[in-house]
Amino acid sequence: MKIYNKVISIFLATSLTALTLAGCGSQDKNQVEETTNKFLSIVASDSDEDLNTYATTEVAGGDFVQFFDADALADKFTAGFSYSELSDESIAELDEFCSIFSDFIESYSVSNIEVSKDGTATAIATIKTKFNVEVIQSDESSTKINEAIESYNTDNAEEIKALYAEDSENAEKKVYNDMIAIILEIYEEELLSSDSMTYAITLSLEKNTETDTWYVTNITNYDDAEASSN
Repeated sequence: MKIYNKVISIFLATSLTALTLAGCGSQDKNQVEETTNKFLSIVASDSDEDLNTYATTEVAGGDFVQFFDADALADKFTAGFSYSELSDESIAELDEFCSIFSDFIESYSVSNIEVSKDGTATAIATIKTKFNVEVIQSDESSTKINEAIESYNTDNAEEIKALYAEDSENAEKKVYNDMIAIILEIYEEELLSSDSMTYAITLSLEKNTETDTWYVTNITNYDDAEASSN
């Protein structure tokens, strides 16, 4: 009987230990999923919440966030424009164009969460965007823009010549704004007619043992992952 009781005691102790460990692992897995979802939700929205709460400084200001951040995309696009030369109409057109980037991420999902005993974890996420922003840099877009500008110069040659003879500074400003309108129209058409894209990424996370929270330390494969049109 004593042997029996001893065996039962050992069994119960072992079972309780196993249950405790399983519970801890499950909690970590849930926290990793929660952190990953929160991180992606901030990237996908115009939230003012600080990304540094859920990621390292390098990740928060890195290529991944820049690529999928609507404000960053708009800033990159407008960086080459001189606002001192823009007309009020062009500024309005530019703002309207940049609004296309809002809600750039249509949806995302998190799966395949793996938690290691060393306090690290990985999560796989898929991100669906409403268009393919890379078409802006495509040869097709460049060709369309060059052809449109060449056509503009041909069709308006006499008017442009007369404007330059009258006031070269105002002539340059008009041509500059006219060409911006042409470029914006082509870019908008290319973006909105492009296919939605699905990107696969791997997020690496580490646990902060002092706060018992997780944070994203690295993101890989988003530019090399297989992208497919939906």
